[in-house]
Amino acid sequence: MVESTATHKSLSGATYWFTGLSGAGKSTLSEALKKEIDTRTTDPTKVFILDGDIIRTGLNKGLGFSPEDRSENIRRISEVSKLFNMAGVIVFVAFISPYSKDRDFAKNLHKESGLKFFECHISASLEVCEGRDVKGLYKKARAGIIPVFTGISDPYEAPANAELNVNTGAQTLAESTSFVLKHMENQGVLVKKSAPRVAQSLVREPTATESAEYAGLTVLDIDIQQAQYLQTIGDGWAFPLKRFMNEIEVLESLHMKTVSDTNGERHLLSAVITQDVTDEQKAALAGHKKIAIKCSAISNDVLAVINEPVFFDNRKEEICARQFGCFGFNHPKAGVIAAQGNFLVSGSSMHFTKRVVFGDGMDKYRYTPTEISELIKARGADAVYAFQVRNPLHNGHVLLLKDTREQLIKQGYKNPILLLHPLGGWCKDDDVPLGPRIFQHQALIDDGTLPGEHIILAVWPSPMYYGGPTEVLWHASSRVGCGITHFITGRDPAGCKHPEDKTKDCYDVWHGQKLLVHNKGMLNGVEVLPFKVAAYNKVA
Repeated sequence: MVESTATHKSLSGATYWFTGLSGAGKSTLSEALKKEIDTRTTDPTKVFILDGDIIRTGLNKGLGFSPEDRSENIRRISEVSKLFNMAGVIVFVAFISPYSKDRDFAKNLHKESGLKFFECHISASLEVCEGRDVKGLYKKARAGIIPVFTGISDPYEAPANAELNVNTGAQTLAESTSFVLKHMENQGVLVKKSAPRVAQSLVREPTATESAEYAGLTVLDIDIQQAQYLQTIGDGWAFPLKRFMNEIEVLESLHMKTVSDTNGERHLLSAVITQDVTDEQKAALAGHKKIAIKCSAISNDVLAVINEPVFFDNRKEEICARQFGCFGFNHPKAGVIAAQGNFLVSGSSMHFTKRVVFGDGMDKYRYTPTEISELIKARGADAVYAFQVRNPLHNGHVLLLKDTREQLIKQGYKNPILLLHPLGGWCKDDDVPLGPRIFQHQALIDDGTLPGEHIILAVWPSPMYYGGPTEVLWHASSRVGCGITHFITGRDPAGCKHPEDKTKDCYDVWHGQKLLVHNKGMLNGVEVLPFKVAAYNKVA
């Protein structure tokens, strides 16, 4: 079965009437919007562009530029746009349409039929438009070669109360496109197929009977890193995973970068999350119907129970090669996998009996997806942009995060907030530990460098993989489960040096970003915000 990658659907026809000077960008914006909506809906029939230059070569070929002909030009195209609108098509009308009375005619024509009509002033200034002069028309108008030209020898009556004011002279094309798309979502013209998803915690306090039973079970004692994975699954960060991966889930994740839920629907999950056992542990655990999981480095509590355990080979080379694109135990995560036991264990199900508490001073930052969702609601946020980081923030990061909020506000959001979500699990020894990183992040909030009223600072429990593009998918797909709307991704967010040649990067530094943008249709409607570089100057 070929799965649809559509993230949005159009619910109704609508006419977006783009008016503005020649060179303001009406046609360019229309084309960019059509391309984006075609991608989001995977349906190229939902949008039609009525472009003034093109219409004058056909339908309105015999009309000139007298006031009467201009009015007739707009009258005809008003009727045409109305028909498309009635048929459920989104219409972008890219016409200079300089006179208010003609635009009012178009508006009233739609209103009388109960159709959605939005007058949009593409408001680049005369100076900007004349500076662009792509077709050389302003130069000819100034020279008198074109005797009647809007803005030079003929008036342009700017809208007094346009539904949208799109200043293409101050905004990039991407910003203008996002601004209009946001309006379309607010008006119910274009809607996301999926509402923000909130993954539920899998932790359930055992009954007294279960507690008594679990106290007598054979125990698998796991280390701190595996406890981090246990929390990642139990809190809901690895949705739809509900246990340590079984063999088919490992294979699906390795080869397809997804894991299927109980209904057979595939969800992006590119990180293999397993529990290993040694030969001796397998021999001791085999034949038991249930296995208790503890982490004695933290406590003596039963943290989870594996029901009907199943053992299968830990194919270390295949797992490493598929996840890291190379195989060498000098790769930081491959070295961890090499030290694992020869078998992996899963089960028909797992009962997560107790939320993992590490007692390292960081537990207050380890919010579950549900808890973060509640914080988002409490802040009244209409957009949440997540930023994954495993290093202290530098000035480049701060500028990026502030600018992202400003850009979202320009797109029409009222209260976008940042989910500053540093990785809290295992990292290689030369990375900065979690504690100092969190204290630095918190200090930046406390001293006002970052605006605390617009930030949720939380720890994401997963260990690192240093898996390049594969891991970038994991970083984004996991955060989808706490209700974010946007995810920031940049340069080499999960990279490392090649295990056999430290002079080379193990991955192309931009492939993670490119792959994530390419797969954004699998992020439940979350928008990807790629950026080029957030750097700081090391030279005094």
